[in-house]
Amino acid sequence: MLTRNTLQTAVTAALKNWADLNGTATNLLENLILVQQERDKTPSDTPATRRLAANQILLDGIESLRQQDPTGAKVLSLRFMDGNTVLMTAHKLNLSEDQIKRRQRTAISRLADLIWERETAVRADHIHTIQANLMPAGYDRLFGVQAMEAQLIEHLQTAVSPYVIALVGIGGIGKTSLADTAVRQLAAEFQYEEIIWLRVNAADADQPAHTPQTALEQILDGIAERVCPQASAAERNTGLRRALKTNPHLIIIDNLESDADVAFMLDALNDLANPSKFLLTTRVRLPASASTLSLFLQELSLADAGGLIRHQAEIIGLFDLANAPDEAITHIYEATGGNPLAIKLVVGLTAVLPLPQILQELTTAHTAQVEGMYRHIYWQTWRILSENAKILLEMMPMAAGVGVQPAQMEAMSELTAEQLWPAIAELVNRSLLEPRGTVWERRYGIHRLTESFLRTEIIHWPES
Repeated sequence: MLTRNTLQTAVTAALKNWADLNGTATNLLENLILVQQERDKTPSDTPATRRLAANQILLDGIESLRQQDPTGAKVLSLRFMDGNTVLMTAHKLNLSEDQIKRRQRTAISRLADLIWERETAVRADHIHTIQANLMPAGYDRLFGVQAMEAQLIEHLQTAVSPYVIALVGIGGIGKTSLADTAVRQLAAEFQYEEIIWLRVNAADADQPAHTPQTALEQILDGIAERVCPQASAAERNTGLRRALKTNPHLIIIDNLESDADVAFMLDALNDLANPSKFLLTTRVRLPASASTLSLFLQELSLADAGGLIRHQAEIIGLFDLANAPDEAITHIYEATGGNPLAIKLVVGLTAVLPLPQILQELTTAHTAQVEGMYRHIYWQTWRILSENAKILLEMMPMAAGVGVQPAQMEAMSELTAEQLWPAIAELVNRSLLEPRGTVWERRYGIHRLTESFLRTEIIHWPES
């Protein structure tokens, strides 16, 4: 990991090896994005161009140092660029050898500071660019996935197989949120040339034209738009493969639900992988092989579910539930099976309905399947919504996967601003609307299961 101290060590080594073409990762400053950007300016990759890239960053830093410490910059130039000994440098600058040594140490430290300042700024910009291209986060805190998160990050950080990894679990279990939090941490590691997030549009899968082949083509087109945008349609596959094989990319394919789609595209993804990696979120287990891995998300434990219940209740101001006795928490856990989304929906219901009534109806609904449990909870929630909240929620399936801004929501729903904001607050409190984006640009989206309920149960689009 690059730190200010490790950078100074690397800068010292790079100066000492100024003319050495047989460099190491350290003395070639390969951990610096500045150096990587300098290398990208040259089409060839040879020992000479690698050394020149590192030297150019040193030269830029020494030029900046000259404005602060002209003598220190001169010492570094004489010692390392010109190859003078300490004694020769001392004679040329009319200083003692001890003075030259002290000035050299100070100059190297200041040079490292200047390069660190530039590198930090470039890294911050790089992280911002990566995160801006991710799906906006639809959560504020995760529960019960710390071990899985660490395991996932470890697999994504290693430069060996598995190259295709899937987060597998039932709907609402938190696959997308786990993928997002892991990827955001990886963005600061700079291991990947680029991180690309693609969300499979579930609505398209219902159209007659949808086949595993078309699903794969849409995914490949989405990746190609980012890694080789200048390639023609005929050159797409060649350009895509070259880009992913030359530099490691991380591609997240979110919401891959069809068994046929997963089975069909695995060969294609494995062919494009190494050193690049693919992370899928899906309900489908991948076939076992050396290059693929399935990580299974389970329902929350009672302790983790309790943490989520109290946290969610606190967020929406239900402090009596947030401070409820453990027995009440256990009843919610038993009724929802420890499913995170179901828990959040039930907590949202308690703002209007008595908790015993909610749990009694849920328990006696005979919902053997998870989908049935969700349908029952959604119907309970739908019935207590205001008319404006219903109007707003009904238009959300038309929104893009990244969510929509309030101005777009106002136009699409035809609600006034005075009607819109109370409806947004109501839906957020019921966990039917997910705030995304930043405090500067807020967007709103819905969970895939919420979308499915609306399309099939409320607006009947498409007709069953």
